[in-house]
Amino acid sequence: MTFFPRGRATVAAPMPMAPPPMMSANMTSSALRPAQPDTSGLLPTDRIRVCVVGGFSAVAPRHIEATVAHPATELAALVEPDEAKAERLRQQHPAIPVTDHVPAAPHDAGLAIVSVPDSAHAEVVIRCLDLGWHVLCEKPLTDDADVAAQLFDHAERAGRYLAVAYQRRFMVDGLHQRIADGAVGRLHCINARWLRRAGHPDSRRGLVRRGHGVRGDLIPHLLSQTLSLLGPGPLTVQARDWQVGDSWSTEDVARLTARSGHQVELQIDVAYDAPHLDKSDDCWLEFHGTGGSIHAELPTHQDEQWAQAHPPMLYPRSGAPIALPALRSTAQCHLLQLDHVVRAMGRGPAPAEERQRELALVRTMAAAQVSALWQGPIIPV
Repeated sequence: MTFFPRGRATVAAPMPMAPPPMMSANMTSSALRPAQPDTSGLLPTDRIRVCVVGGFSAVAPRHIEATVAHPATELAALVEPDEAKAERLRQQHPAIPVTDHVPAAPHDAGLAIVSVPDSAHAEVVIRCLDLGWHVLCEKPLTDDADVAAQLFDHAERAGRYLAVAYQRRFMVDGLHQRIADGAVGRLHCINARWLRRAGHPDSRRGLVRRGHGVRGDLIPHLLSQTLSLLGPGPLTVQARDWQVGDSWSTEDVARLTARSGHQVELQIDVAYDAPHLDKSDDCWLEFHGTGGSIHAELPTHQDEQWAQAHPPMLYPRSGAPIALPALRSTAQCHLLQLDHVVRAMGRGPAPAEERQRELALVRTMAAAQVSALWQGPIIPV
């Protein structure tokens, strides 16, 4: 079975792209309201068709949920080459076509969400672009900076928008704005931690390469929420990891430290705990500056109600602590990410700023891989 049709499919010339659909005011979901979508137009009859490639993956349900919830998209197909898994998808979603290959994009260019195993990302992204789809690829796009640049070049030539699914960025954009507005003064350092209580996920236990465990799983999410605060200049990276369990080959404890030329330091610690399925993940960010600090507990699998009950706190150098607006839940972030992609598709390929942001993250993770293999030397990015 394969994700692709037989033979090579190419696009001779970019297909005309429709402008992003507008949402009617009475169809704006609660998760979309914080994004302040433009409601000046009406929802068109023809929605953007979405194809989820890797429909049985662990993250696919989130993408399916967001696609169904968004007022401007419809789920057109689920792609799953494993017949047993495909049959289970048919039972779960009887109204949605399930196929073993990526279909050609509709004439007005739909969106393919790629959630296949990491090692297949580059190949599947290229095929989707060649078949005329805009693409939202699950993280990581790739662990090779040169390959990442080639994928964005390919999307540019195809006239298609390519994005990477770091939906947790939408969780902290309000905190970024407060820091930019001087809430903590001049930023000194950022601390980030994620302890995954459910243990080492089954999907990663069979992997043998160091870097495909907790470092490749959780650190990119925290980097996506913090790396831009280090500024656009050169960085240095140090990384270490440890194997605590004997039943798998990948790391289950990892640390990354990044330093900017402006002397801002970021330290990320991540780990897979022994399985405690009754416990919530321990996930938080701290931002420290000359004028104070912000501490934010981050929702992982928790809902909006949990987020409302655990708001970020601002601790100024003088004065009482201040409760800040609640962060968005992961479900809200998935929906906001889809909304961002839907609106960006009509403007063509990813702008230079987005491309450079994604490449910076790939380069940082690649430097971390080199540093961790040698247990901690400083690597310039």
